[in-house]
Amino acid sequence: MTVGLKPNLFVIGASKTGSSALHAYLDVHPAIQMSRPKEPCFFVEREQLKRMWPVQAHNKVSYELSAYLAMFDDQSARYHGEASVYYSQYPHIDGVARRIYDFNPEARIVYLVRDPVTRTIRHYWQRAKELFEPLPLDEAVVEGSIYVDASDYKLQVDQYLNYFDRSSICVVSSEDLRVSRRETLGAILGWLDLPPFEFAESDLTDRHVSPSTSRRARFALARSIRDSATWASVRPLVPKLVRSALARAGTATFERASVDDTAVRKWLADYFRPRVAEFEIFCGRKFPGWLRSKPVNY
Repeated sequence: MTVGLKPNLFVIGASKTGSSALHAYLDVHPAIQMSRPKEPCFFVEREQLKRMWPVQAHNKVSYELSAYLAMFDDQSARYHGEASVYYSQYPHIDGVARRIYDFNPEARIVYLVRDPVTRTIRHYWQRAKELFEPLPLDEAVVEGSIYVDASDYKLQVDQYLNYFDRSSICVVSSEDLRVSRRETLGAILGWLDLPPFEFAESDLTDRHVSPSTSRRARFALARSIRDSATWASVRPLVPKLVRSALARAGTATFERASVDDTAVRKWLADYFRPRVAEFEIFCGRKFPGWLRSKPVNY
């Protein structure tokens, strides 16, 4: 094992906070090498990963150390990093912060956060689209659900504060990353003690913009087949067009806007208000655009 190439930078933002974009932007910097795939989930206990993301649990980078370290081969980079959203979904996935600390106590942690109301609902729609969530929105998004807990940012960051010093954790809002991309990236680079870097416009394009649609399984075994070890082994051999055709045949697509989320948004805003206040105290800043009563288009 090459100790110098141990990952030392972890983007732990939850689903739908813009972690794919941040991963891509950081990878442009000559002193930073980010992983491929973006989220290996190596520090998620394997049985938990099998439950949460079965397809990735079959990928060797999620459980085999040599495969994981092989992603980080740039000897000239000062930072080697990854961005696994499952690293901030306590208590549904636990022990991640301790495992990262035991692996590399000098690691830097970037915690990407977003308006918790919008993030919670978008997280639900992502899991519903991927056939992990059979319940309707108002039944799935309740106290104690993974969607709500992953948006309780103080709860999540506290897991890391049990091991890492506060100076090792940088909180970044996805709203800042969206509207002030260069300034936000500059602040992250400064925190990493890296010199300023001039990103080209083509480096900073939007990534993984959420579609307006979701989908439901057409038949009961659709998810079981997709998540099986057999499909995981043959999937790389199947042309992308064929995989897309199979996905369309096994699912029915519909517009998310057809589901009225007004009551859910109000409940979430009330639920998160004291939690956002606590997180703002921790961060030493306000997040004035949060707790929206209306959906945003990204």
